[in-house]
Parts: sequence; C-alpha cells; structure tokens
Amino acid sequence: MTTAPPLVVIPGRLVEEVLRDAHAEARQMVEDVYVQSFQERLVNPESLFLRPAPEARERVIALPAYVPEPTPAMGIKWIASFPENLSAGLPRASATIVLNDVATGFPVALLEGARISGFRTALSALVGANALGDGSRRAVKFAVLGTGYIADTTVRAFLEDGWQWDEGAVFDLSPDRAQDFVDRLGTNGADPRLGVATTAEEALAGADLVLLATTAVTPHIGDLSMLAPHATVLHMSLRDLTPAALAGADHVVDDVSHALRERTSLALAVEDGTVPRAEIHAVGELLVGGARRTPGRKAVYAPFGLGSLDIALGRLVLDRSRHLDGALTVEDFSGIAG
Repeated sequence: MTTAPPLVVIPGRLVEEVLRDAHAEARQMVEDVYVQSFQERLVNPESLFLRPAPEARERVIALPAYVPEPTPAMGIKWIASFPENLSAGLPRASATIVLNDVATGFPVALLEGARISGFRTALSALVGANALGDGSRRAVKFAVLGTGYIADTTVRAFLEDGWQWDEGAVFDLSPDRAQDFVDRLGTNGADPRLGVATTAEEALAGADLVLLATTAVTPHIGDLSMLAPHATVLHMSLRDLTPAALAGADHVVDDVSHALRERTSLALAVEDGTVPRAEIHAVGELLVGGARRTPGRKAVYAPFGLGSLDIALGRLVLDRSRHLDGALTVEDFSGIAG
C-alpha cells in the first residue's frame, strides 16, 4: 500500500532564515503571483473572517489558495490578529500555514506563518511601490505611520531592494515604540535616514512615499493634500483613509473584488460613489503593462492580501528548509502506514 507523505514542521526561526536569504527570489514570486491573479490563472477564494463578536477588533482569518506556478502549491493560512497583545508585550499577529500535497490532498507541511505573512506583506508593498514608481527606487521623503512588525519588515525590504530617501519621518501613537523602531533599523551600522515625528501631520507633510501600517479599524485620515502631489501611498493597513482622502487619486489593489470587502477604506469610497469601481486597477495589470498610473497624480496602493502569496512563499520556505536542522519530520502523521 502507498503511504501518505510525511508532514514537515518548520518553526519560525527557520522561516526567518530562509526568507532573509531569499529576498530577490521571493520578490519575483510575489510579482508572478500578482500576474497570475490578474490573468485568472490561480485559485484564490475569498478570505473567511472569524470574530468572537461582530464589532471586535480581534479576528482570525482563513486564506485558502492554489497556485499552479512555478511549483504547484495548495493550502491555507490561518492568521490571528489580536491588537491587545501589544500591551502584553506579544506580537499582534500569529499564524499557521498548512500545505497540502497537490496529488493526494494530504497535509505535507505545517509552517510558522506570521513571518511568511509579514514578509509577503512587505514584498507586496515593495512590488506595488516599484510598479507605481519611475524605476529610480528613490523618494525625497518617506513617511511611516505605525511601527509594528509589518512596518519593520517592509522598511527592511525596501532597504534590501536598494530604495533610498533623503528624509524619513516615523509616527506612532506611542512615541517610545516609534523611537524603538528607528533605533532597531539603525543597528549594525545601517543608516535608514528615519526620524521620529511628533504628529501624523508632521510625518506626512511633503512626503512622496507613505507607508500606512497601523492597527486602525476606522478611517482617521481625512485629507492627503499635505503630501507631495505625485505621492505614492502604500495603504497596507487598509482602513486609515476616509473616502474624501481617496478622492482624485489613482487606485491600485491586488484583486479588486477582494479589496472591496470588510469595510476597507476603498470599499467605503466605492460604496458612497467617491471612487468609481471601474477606475480601480490590479497591480498585476500594471506589471504586464496593461495600465499605468497618471503622471503627477497621487496613487494609493491598497492590497487586501491574497492567500496565494502565503501559499507560494510557504512552498518556497518548505523546499529550502525541509532538510535543515530544526525542521521536524513526522513520518506517519496521518496514521495510515501499513
């Protein structure tokens, strides 16, 4: 009798090591997934949200997907977001990714998923900024609102990719967190050119590249006129901007139908007629040359988060780490060996 494949468990330390060493390959993988998504060549069902109460900030999200290329992969990410963890000194998000064998459906891997999720979010921001940029990988002023794991991972991804800026301004509701963020990025002789701003308005003033990575659940920024006229806004936290703030900008997402769910800022703007749905473009469309941003106009990039990115990167991590020290293989996880 043919036995089921073994299950490989990849802990967070190995995930971190692999992702740190695979920046270029992982970035290309994110681009490829976005192109496949635009061309409708992958399976990416809508995310399922589990909340303990209808208005709770706490939630757990299930993101299943099947990615056919470059290596067929299928599975699900199960990610929890509990903002109050921060006050207890714990990360806001925790996650698990399960990969299934594409031939038999049996589980073949259990991976720590928060790092994969954070890394794919950072690379998503990077791919969006590159697609909307002029190729110079340069900003005059980079503004960062929110200083959690996503912001940290994203700024590091930009630096790894060769981005530079003349000035950087960081704002967080906790000045101590903001200072810690700047200090961490400045370790090991690095010079990220970031300073702490006392207000969000101060951070945003004149910025031509903006990263929004807060834990906001309702829009709180009603105006983007303080930005440079051609600014690129990476709206990774999805719910910071009011419909009025989104008016008059170019809008780019990962998948239009996904991005217009769960009362995101863009969903609210489409609902009240501020942003026409027909004017929203998928980043994959930009990557294949089917759309371009309007010169001299603000662009807001707001990817909802595709499970296909997690599954593709999870497969990459599995392939690179299954034989490393620290990976655990359970030969007969399913209990059906003859």
